[in-house]
Amino acid sequence: MTATTLPLTPVTILCGFLGVGKTTLLLHLLGQAEGRRWAAVVNDLASVNIDGALVRSATGVGEMVEIGNGCVCCSSKDELAETIVKLALTGRPGGPEGRPFDHILVETTGVAEPRGIANLFLRKNPFGRSLADFATLSALVTVVDARALLEQWEDRPLRRVVAGTERPVVELLLDQVEVADVVVINQCDRINDRERARIEAVLEGLNARAERVGTEHGQVASEFLLGRVRFDPSATLGGARWIGTLNAVAPIAGRSLVSRAPASAARPEHERKYGIRSFVYQARRPFDRVALTRVLASGLPGLLRAKGFFWDASQPDEMGLVSVAGGVVRIEFLSYWWAALVESGKARREDRPPMICALWKEPGGDRRQEIALIGIGLDESAARAALDGCLV
Repeated sequence: MTATTLPLTPVTILCGFLGVGKTTLLLHLLGQAEGRRWAAVVNDLASVNIDGALVRSATGVGEMVEIGNGCVCCSSKDELAETIVKLALTGRPGGPEGRPFDHILVETTGVAEPRGIANLFLRKNPFGRSLADFATLSALVTVVDARALLEQWEDRPLRRVVAGTERPVVELLLDQVEVADVVVINQCDRINDRERARIEAVLEGLNARAERVGTEHGQVASEFLLGRVRFDPSATLGGARWIGTLNAVAPIAGRSLVSRAPASAARPEHERKYGIRSFVYQARRPFDRVALTRVLASGLPGLLRAKGFFWDASQPDEMGLVSVAGGVVRIEFLSYWWAALVESGKARREDRPPMICALWKEPGGDRRQEIALIGIGLDESAARAALDGCLV
């Protein structure tokens, strides 16, 4: 049997914000190795990798690799890829001597974005190879602290508004939950049953596809977490409910924020159970940005998440992006509307991509409001009326 016909080593990625218990979970998993040969990769932003030192002393780790002074989803991604390739080739014909690893576990920094790590397995390098040629991405696992997550979504009278490139921590937390195959709800001993139900509702509203498991002190059975491959490029990367909501409304050939997840990913019975409601607000008139931010900050009770594109009356040539996450409203401008490029002579009308042509409607062209809103107990009619009141 050659190296190419041997089963590829599965890789599980552990993500989660600072202090949620990723290292505790990793140590608990390694303690369940029971003769299986597992490798651990621990990433830390600091030059002194404290978590790495803890893992190195654990039982059950066949090999331990530390990656410091950078995050594996961006500045240290090449080092992560090289490390996984080396570990995956161990014990295979033509690779380093030794017995092949049964599983590779990667603990990321608290600020890692799982989508960037997944792309290492999906995007080919200039030589036509990707990490998927050497190892199998088994699952993106996000660990959350039950109490901290609940505090992010406690009802508050006013959301903080940020603009430009400032990216609040809560959006990173959302990225980690929305691009996850499994969400581990840690420290469940610190919350009661009512609070647990609230957390379940929040996570269902953000990513209905992800499996969820509650735990105390990171004690999750390795068979559950590592026993099968869950990662699917289309379903995992399209797991965020806001993506599915935008993609599902007025589908246009060739237009999709990501490849569509299977229809079975939707779980309407859970929507009824948790009172989750989602819809897309669309309009062909510009917003008054001041009015829009005021409504999103304080005028939509039950709003859990919102994200989408908007047309601003004060900056009509630039495509706006609005994001509501927990207690934060963020607004930034991405690029120019195609209509503005055509009007200014920077692009020709006949050069418009088919997707833009399908969206085109005179007199504004592709300028539009298209925002997915997700809420728990959200009144859709009242929300639509409030947003209509922001139109110029």
